[in-house]
Order: sequence, then C-alpha cells, then structure tokens
Amino acid sequence: MNPADNNERETLHARSFLSVLRRRKLLFLSIFTVVFSAAAVTTFTTPPTYRATSKIVVGQGNSLFQPGQAGAVQPFTATMSDLMKSTVVAQEVIDELDLSDSPDQLLSRVGVSFNPDTAVLNLSVEEEDRDQAVEIANEFGEAFSDLVRFRFGSALGSTSTVDQPPLTATVWDPAYATADPVRPRPIRDLAIATMLGLILALVIAFLREHFDRALRSREEVEEALGAPVIGQIPLTRRPRREPPLALADKLRDAAEAYRTLRANLQFLSIRKPLKTILISSASPGQGKTTVTANLAFAIASSGANTLVIEGDLRRPQLQRALRVEGQHPGLTNVLLGTVSLEKALLSLSLPSADGQRDGAVGRIGFLPSGPIPPNPSELLSTDRMRQTIEDAGADWEYVLIDSPPLLAVSDALELARIVDGVMLVTRQGQLSGEEARDVRQLVERLEMNLLGLVMTGTTQPTAYYYGHEEPRSTEANARQRTRFSTR
Repeated sequence: MNPADNNERETLHARSFLSVLRRRKLLFLSIFTVVFSAAAVTTFTTPPTYRATSKIVVGQGNSLFQPGQAGAVQPFTATMSDLMKSTVVAQEVIDELDLSDSPDQLLSRVGVSFNPDTAVLNLSVEEEDRDQAVEIANEFGEAFSDLVRFRFGSALGSTSTVDQPPLTATVWDPAYATADPVRPRPIRDLAIATMLGLILALVIAFLREHFDRALRSREEVEEALGAPVIGQIPLTRRPRREPPLALADKLRDAAEAYRTLRANLQFLSIRKPLKTILISSASPGQGKTTVTANLAFAIASSGANTLVIEGDLRRPQLQRALRVEGQHPGLTNVLLGTVSLEKALLSLSLPSADGQRDGAVGRIGFLPSGPIPPNPSELLSTDRMRQTIEDAGADWEYVLIDSPPLLAVSDALELARIVDGVMLVTRQGQLSGEEARDVRQLVERLEMNLLGLVMTGTTQPTAYYYGHEEPRSTEANARQRTRFSTR
C-alpha cells in the first residue's frame, strides 16, 4: 500500500476523531467534570487512614519447622492465617483495648497475608488514628501468640516414639506505621480520576455519536435529500430573542452568506425562471423564517422587487422576524375575500450595511398572515390561493413564501404544487436520516421542484467569510434596535 495513502487515511481518522470531540464537547466536558469533581470531593473529604504492619513467625518449639516437617509449612501457615482473622482473636483484642467495635467491624480493618514459601504471616491493621493502628496490630500479634500457645502448647503426638515440638506463633517484627496515610493520596487519586474521566467521557461521547442518526456534514445532507446545498448560514450568537437580520444588525459573515445564497438562486433561474419560491423545512426550529426574512432583504438590496408572504397560518413568525409591529390584515383576509391583495400588502424599508448598498434598491413588500383561521390547510388549497400567487408573481420579480414544516402538517404540500420551486432549510446536525428519507419521498411523490438546501447554524466558515464584526458600544446596539416602518 502506498505510504501516502496510509498518511492520508491516518489524517482523515484524526480529523474524524477531533470532529467527534468538537461536536460532543459539552457531553465530554460534562462527564469528565462530574467524574473528576466526584473524585476530588471524595479525596479531600475522606479522613486519612493509616496502616500498621507486623510480622509473625509460625514454627515448632523455639525454632522453625523441623526438616522432616518441611512439606507441612504451607498448610500450617495457611491455617494460622485463617485462625488469626477469627472472632476469638478479635474479641480478645477488643476486651484488652476496650474498643467499641464488634469483632466483624474490627476484622474488616485487619488483613493477613503470607508467602507460601515461608512461615511468616504479614499482619496489617488500618485505622484513622495512627497510634491506635499500631496498638491494635501489636495486641493482635500478642493475643494470637497467646492463643496458639494455649491451644497448641502441648507436644504433638505422632506414630513414632519421639514427640514433636509444639506449634508456636512469635511476634518477630513489632507493629509500626508510616508517617503518611495509605489513603487518600490526592496526587495518585486525582491522576487516576483524570484518566478514568477521560476514558469514560470518550467512550460515552463516541457511543452517543454512534447511535446519533443526525446528518451533520454537507455531503451527508446532500446525499440523503438528493439535492445540492446552495447556502450555508453561519452560526450567529445574539443576546436578543428576535431573529437576526444580517443587514440591519451588521452581521458581515451572515450578510455575505445570504448574498451568496441570492447569487445561487439567480444562477438557478437562468435555465428556468424562478419567481415564486416556497421556503420550508422538515421540522420546526430549523431557521426557515429567519432565512426567508434575510433572503428577501438580500434580493431587494440587489435591485429586485421582492414580496414576502407569511404562508404559515398556524404559527406565524415572519412578522416578528421582519420586525414589523402591530396587527394587520393579511393572507387569511385575502383568501376569504374581505381585503384585496394590494390593500393587504405592507411596504418595508430596506436597511443598509455601513451606509452602502449592493446597487439599485428594490422594493420589499410583506403580506402578513392575518387572523389565524381554523382551517389553514383548506384555505391554502383553494383556487383563490393559486390566483393570489399568480397575481403576486405578475407584479413582483421574486415572491418568497414562508411555509409550515413539510413533515408537520399538509399546508406546505398544498403550497408546493403552485410555486416555481421549493427551498429546504435545515439546521446543521438537527436533520435525522429518517426525516431526510421522509422528505425525499414527499418530494419525489409530489414531483416538487426542489431547488436546493440551505444549512443554518454552520460552524465551519466557507471561503467567502473574510471579515469580522467590529465591536459596538451598548449605545450603538440600542440605536440599532430600530424597527422597520410600514408605509
């Protein structure tokens, strides 16, 4: 295999790894913080524990086991190890030292180990008080030695005429405890917590990524929906609750993104005129209304007369996005025949960015929703709706219609049949594979003219993002909050 291919593959894997961490950084940091914080709290609130150790030699008489008993060293030592952790020994220690613990409580802090090749028992006692740990360990050794002497002090009988020396347990190394506690050890414990936190956070982050069915990259969205991405709107963080308007708020990156979207739409209209365009999404919260408002101003700023229609008669938000105040008759009144289209239209003023425009300024008209009807789908499917769109297309160069989501209600499907093209808006990382499949089936079944896709909330700027926002004072921000006037 070509080394260059291997290097490229490794680079792709590293980028994929980093992209997962970038997408799941909040989850990753949250898990790591919880694990590390829990370990830190436990470490610094746990009282120190000291360990006292002692060595006890098991033998016969005043020496170790006789040469003839060498094979019995391991069984004897194992037996003595079990006997040392018996309730009888623990009770002797409790009575002698006047402890308040029960035998089981005391034995839970006592450990006995041995090397099978030796006759030495290693006794350890853990206590929060260092001196008490030493005292209990010494008393354990003495109590066990006395019990062995009392129980096994007589000579062991055998089949020979020579008696065997009695078993003994001698405290060889008196108990001692180090100056430092055995736990907690802050440096070691926090280092282990850091490693465990990182590993656990990585595992959960990648598991979340594995089971996440959201389409995140541009290529995934294009492949799933079978249409090109014709616009990418960068993520805009704003303290205000109302949707951002790129021209009015001097959001340079966003304004340039909407100009690019406008240019792409104008390029698509070369082959086939596109005057009436429906802007929708698969589900709510994708940013279609914000895209509709900003695209209308971007088109008008190039000199084209643009009409914006609120086609969402269930949850109209376009008026708020355009920052138009007050209640006005709108699409519902036009469809019911109580108001003509000309009288229902509002004329909006076009904001400028830094006092400059893209050229000749076009007009912007706005048709609000009007009163919310009880039967939006039936109204939008009438011949009067079709005639309204045709009349608007005859008087305006571009007609943009903000509609409900495609998968939520049937309203958008009614509108999709009477427009020149449909533009689908999706927020990066929020469109699932199942939603994309359902939308694609609708598009194919109804033979919609899907012009392209607009991805909002993108975090990877494209080549045309050059500028950065200049900082503005609070007073400048307040002046910028002027509402568009209606004429």
